[in-house]
Amino acid sequence: MYQDRSTRRTTSGRTAPRRPLHPGLLRRRRADSKPKDNPAPRIALLVLIGSLLTVVSLAGIMGTTAYASYANIATTLEPRLETIEDHEVFQTSRIFDRNGTLLYEFFDTGRRTQVSLAEVSPLLIQATIAIEDKTFFTNTGIDLEGMLRTIYQSITVGAEVGGASTITQQVIKNIVLTEEERSFENRYQRKMKEIILAQEMNEIYSKEAILELYLNEIYYGNLAYGIQAASEVYFTTSAADLTLAQAALLAGLPQLPSQYDPLLYAQSDENGRFIPGLVLGDSWRDLDYLLPDDTPPPKWRQVAVLRQMVDEGYVTDEQARRAIAEDLRFAEQEVPLNAPHFVFYVRRLLEETYGQQLLTSGGLQITTTLDLDMQRMVQQKARDHITELEARNIHNAAVVVMQPNTGQILSMVGSIDYNAVKTTTTAGQEGNVLDGQVNVTVRLRQPGSALKPFTYLSAMEQGMTPETVLWDVPTEFPISSSGAGEWYAPRNYNGRWNGPVRIRTSLANSLNMPAVLALRYAGMEHTMSLLHRVGIRDGLNQGASFYGLSLTLGGGEVTPLELTAAYNTLASGGRYYAPQPILKITDSDGNVLEEYQPGEGEPALEPALAAIITDMLSDDQSRRAIWGLNSPLKLSQPSAVKTGTTNDWRDAWTLGYTPFVTVGVWSGNNNNEPTLQVESLLGGGIIWRNVMEELFVWANTRPNYRAMFSAPFPDGTLPSAFTLPTDGSVVRHPICELPGPFGEYDTELFTVAMLQNTGGTTTAAPPSSRSTNPNSVQCDAFERIRVVRIPGSATSNDTDSAAETRATAMQSAANGRPTVGPSMAWITRPN
Repeated sequence: MYQDRSTRRTTSGRTAPRRPLHPGLLRRRRADSKPKDNPAPRIALLVLIGSLLTVVSLAGIMGTTAYASYANIATTLEPRLETIEDHEVFQTSRIFDRNGTLLYEFFDTGRRTQVSLAEVSPLLIQATIAIEDKTFFTNTGIDLEGMLRTIYQSITVGAEVGGASTITQQVIKNIVLTEEERSFENRYQRKMKEIILAQEMNEIYSKEAILELYLNEIYYGNLAYGIQAASEVYFTTSAADLTLAQAALLAGLPQLPSQYDPLLYAQSDENGRFIPGLVLGDSWRDLDYLLPDDTPPPKWRQVAVLRQMVDEGYVTDEQARRAIAEDLRFAEQEVPLNAPHFVFYVRRLLEETYGQQLLTSGGLQITTTLDLDMQRMVQQKARDHITELEARNIHNAAVVVMQPNTGQILSMVGSIDYNAVKTTTTAGQEGNVLDGQVNVTVRLRQPGSALKPFTYLSAMEQGMTPETVLWDVPTEFPISSSGAGEWYAPRNYNGRWNGPVRIRTSLANSLNMPAVLALRYAGMEHTMSLLHRVGIRDGLNQGASFYGLSLTLGGGEVTPLELTAAYNTLASGGRYYAPQPILKITDSDGNVLEEYQPGEGEPALEPALAAIITDMLSDDQSRRAIWGLNSPLKLSQPSAVKTGTTNDWRDAWTLGYTPFVTVGVWSGNNNNEPTLQVESLLGGGIIWRNVMEELFVWANTRPNYRAMFSAPFPDGTLPSAFTLPTDGSVVRHPICELPGPFGEYDTELFTVAMLQNTGGTTTAAPPSSRSTNPNSVQCDAFERIRVVRIPGSATSNDTDSAAETRATAMQSAANGRPTVGPSMAWITRPN
């Protein structure tokens, strides 16, 4: 039982209140552990203090004068023990993946993990007591006999001899005294303060509490502070599980950690680094027993510790010799760094929230959303494909995997190889085509056509419908209203024009002119607002007037992370979930600082519109005109996807989603150097496909991944296909079929509001079928005509030399001016 005493008598003889305990570290001494009062050591101490005071020219002599001086100094110094109460111990912060696998350790001064005495191996405790302070459990905080012996030896040899510091004195030195007081020139004053304060501390705290504080404070070398960090750094084990050989080595390090550093003397073989064991003779404990000449200092020190342990009766002679004969195997000293781009992304976020000091020294335990196995798979898929394409002058890729309805980042691959750097070999170019440590997922790049789904969403919010006809014909748009005569004339990827088209096929085949017309219809301000709503928060920050109509073709810059988040908004039914990298953070005491809680996200889009765009992006039939049926974009399970390639071949994107996972891929070169015409399908598209298909396998064959993917859904059921809203807000309705490969469908999805605004009816064909009856809707607005060649109109830059036909558009587009363009397979005109 603990003593119930509110006051105590100090060494200086005065009565004082007992101090509160150091939180979590120090406990009151037990009644039966307090040493019996013995005046002899105190009297001898007075003589010693008198001697020390004389040596340092401090006034005082033995006897009454010495006692008075001591009492006065003790009274002055005693308040310094309050430093222990306020002492802040730095601890290592660690970051883990969602399954508890260590990704990295954040530390500044060094590594430390605080443990209780019960979490330390008794072998280590015994070894420490034996070599550092064998009278620890019986002394008064100082070793009087050892101090007198040290003074005698110093006088005998004519030079200062160190030693005789007890464990309690070392605690005082490391925690209570200042750096200036610990300096060499102040060594005599420091020693006196240690002696006095160690006795005062011994009166207040239990031996176990002092030992616990010592074992958490002491430096063991190689940035390891405290026994738990030392156990992990040297042996990848816990302090509780140390073997006798390991404990004896570690207990000997604090005296001279740099000289006894075992890693300086370790040998290497196929199993790693080690110090070989020694087989010693029966007389190994004799003082004149000589170890082999090549015995390294840390091994010598280990032997010394084990000798002391045998002498103190902690282990037997046989146990000690077996421990000495063991090879000491050491852990790899490289700090584990898994998923480095993600780790440092999280680090930046945490520094902004908690500050660098708490992150590096606060002992935070950070559990993230990342799945390390998935991260490694994604990294491998990206690296393998880019390696195959290097001859096309493309050298890097970045991939983000997110979870719909949570925003959790499951994988973040910032480059194909964190440790790789490749300098350009292209004439006229500069910089690195691959700079592995750059996290491209958070760097601004031009998205090409990957913004088009949001352009059409913006236009539909402003009144356009999936039935609206957009004219894909050559058209020029004024760049400014100044009348300077500058015109913007977008062209399609394949250089052809396709006449009247609608949103579904325009989006699926990434036609440029219809997207520009849709942006002009929607308005720049509204479209920019929508892009911000769905997740573009870092890019496109120059204002609407800066970008102009080229915005929808990739005229701005976004990061792969935020663009993936925008597509994740579509996968989440129109609700935006900010990228979420953290599941839980606890402090060094286990208190939860933050923890992920499922939420509903921010309303960003009308769910009905998100469902219509998803249906368009997942329609393989509508991609037929450009990509053909069953292209690599068609997966084994339903998925929505959009590609994007900049017009100078610098950036190639593919972003898409299933009901349970979203994947965004960028490919290109770090220095923004053009590739050899690597477009989106060949670059990011194949990586996207390979990652998605692997995730399908994992979701179907691995219970832990199926559980993770299905967690955001009701009853934990993993959805296998996209579905329309159950509230009836989206219906399928017949439309007039347009001619040509970009038409050939006669039903479309509408919101109820769209049909009401256009006077339509909701009596449509079932969603699973297409109407084949041309009379199901009035379709007399157009007639089909033949397009003939206009004599003399051929030009040298025609891209359709086989057809060699030309036509002039019968309708201008969005207040632009129509121009003569390459041939169209079909054109219509009003009746």
